This record gives sequence, structure tokens and C-alpha cells, in this order.
Amino acid sequence: MSLRDELDDIDLNILRLLQEDGRTTHADLARQVGLSAPSVLQRVRKLEEMHIIKGYAALLDSERLGFSLTAFVHINLVLPEPQPVEKFRAMLVKLPEVVSCYHVSGEFDYMLEVVVEDMQAYQEFITQKLTKVAGVSRVVTSFVLAKNKDSVRLPL
Repeated sequence: MSLRDELDDIDLNILRLLQEDGRTTHADLARQVGLSAPSVLQRVRKLEEMHIIKGYAALLDSERLGFSLTAFVHINLVLPEPQPVEKFRAMLVKLPEVVSCYHVSGEFDYMLEVVVEDMQAYQEFITQKLTKVAGVSRVVTSFVLAKNKDSVRLPL
């Protein structure tokens, strides 16, 4: 059973509205879902306490900020023990260029989404940072040619 089963239609509607605009006021949410502002505030706090709402952030345009290169980096590890895997994960978290990291099944062990300014910055990221992480044995990169969809919204 997922936590979603504990939510009613109003909770789901609040989540949809917050996904569209995280800056929506409680008064605006209340008007849109048909509740009082204090009731909406109570529901939002409950959703935060349940860790369904993990936080709030501004969605930035990477290209306008000079990060014109996005790459998906597939990594194989050579790690005989669980402890080095934790060290690998801990190192990845510290690399600001890595915006997403997934432990995956299939041919590779990990898939990273990496955002950098240009090809030179990517080369420096690979040679100066990623390949210096213990346990990395193989790196295969796919470069993004165009973003056709870029969303963080869940299909509620």
C-alpha cells in the first residue's frame, strides 16, 4: 500500500495545484479546492509531515544560465564490497554537475544526469572528478540533442 491510498481527492488536487505553481498561496489553494485557508494549511502541513511534499524549489532554465550541455552518463563499477558502493554514492552527491543519480538494472550500475556549460566543462568533469571516484570502471555518455519534455510533475 502506498501513501497515495491515504489521500482523498482534495489532497490530490492540492498536490496537482502545487506541482503547477509551488508559490500558490493557501488562500488561492482554498478557493480552488473549495475549503477554508486554515483547512488547506492543515492539509499541506500533513502532506509535508508525510514527506509527500519533500520541499519547494524554483525551476531554473539551465540553458539561460549557461548550462548548455546535458549528458546521461552510464557507469559500471568494480566494487567487491558494499562499503565502497556507499562511498561512491557519497562522492556523487558532492558533485554539483550531477543533478540526478539512479542505481539501475541492466548493462550499467548507475545512470547520472549531468549538466555543464560546454564540452570542455564536461571533459573536465570526467577527467578531474568522475573518473577519480573509486570503483568507476566504465563510463559511457549519451549527450542530449534536444529536450522534448522536461517535467518534474507526477501524473496524479
